[in-house]
Amino acid sequence: MALAAAMQNKGKLVAADVLKGRVERAATRLRRAGAHNVERRGLESERDPWVKHHAGSFDRVLVDAPCSGSGTWRRNPDAKWRLTPGDIEELILLQRRILESAARLVKPGGRLVYATCSLLPRENRQQVDWFLGQAEEFSLVPVGEVWRSAIGGEAPASDDGGGACLSLTPAGHGTDGFFLAVLGRRAKSALEAAPGA
Repeated sequence: MALAAAMQNKGKLVAADVLKGRVERAATRLRRAGAHNVERRGLESERDPWVKHHAGSFDRVLVDAPCSGSGTWRRNPDAKWRLTPGDIEELILLQRRILESAARLVKPGGRLVYATCSLLPRENRQQVDWFLGQAEEFSLVPVGEVWRSAIGGEAPASDDGGGACLSLTPAGHGTDGFFLAVLGRRAKSALEAAPGA
């Protein structure tokens, strides 16, 4: 809804999730908010054929990745007792599959935004580094640059030390823990864009 509002109901948004009930429930909230530019799409998995059919057709793709939720433990402390080391391993593999799949949707010159509500480096910067090692056509876009362009002013100081990604923590920012990285896909060169290339 925030994206639809920022776009002033222009353009097209696709809200996709493997939890089809979540996508269906969004209809009422979107209608109430007056968001008319949102298509809802239930997916079978991160490998749904819909992704292949829409490869390279999105300017921006936001991955709100399933994660440990460790950034919310301050207000939801019992959640940490339900998580096992095996759960983390499964989440890391799922996050990687989702990143690979979502990257296919990004058009040349577009951006892939990866976000979690986790404090764990393995789910955050380490996942971004892994992805960049697999996808040479993508590179990290400094969050400060994106923030100034989209919001104005300076991005909050990030707890990751480097500032290339946004990392907010309860101790450093008084918020839940959040992580965000912006990954830009290289635009095609004139030679690659030429017919028959």
